[in-house]
Amino acid sequence: MFRLPKDIPRATLAGAVICITISGTLFGASQKSQHQYQQKVQEQRALEPTIDERIDGLRGMRENLLAKKELVEKQLQNLEIRIAERTQNQPNEPKKEPPHGR
Repeated sequence: MFRLPKDIPRATLAGAVICITISGTLFGASQKSQHQYQQKVQEQRALEPTIDERIDGLRGMRENLLAKKELVEKQLQNLEIRIAERTQNQPNEPKKEPPHGR
């Protein structure tokens, strides 16, 4: 019968232990990274505003923009009135051209 040397079973056992250790380490690392990813997602969800908060924020921004729009419209009306007054006060004066100096 064929006999194996004594070192072969020891090497096989050592190789098996190394394989088990490496695979266990990789499995544990993947579990840890999945857990960290899930924690990160939960933290981001906790920090995100709810839909109601978003709606309230957008309504506030809308009110602010409407107020600005009214202000700009009033300024435009005032400007148009001033332009109309100037044209009524000076209808026949020739327009002055800027000098062509260098």
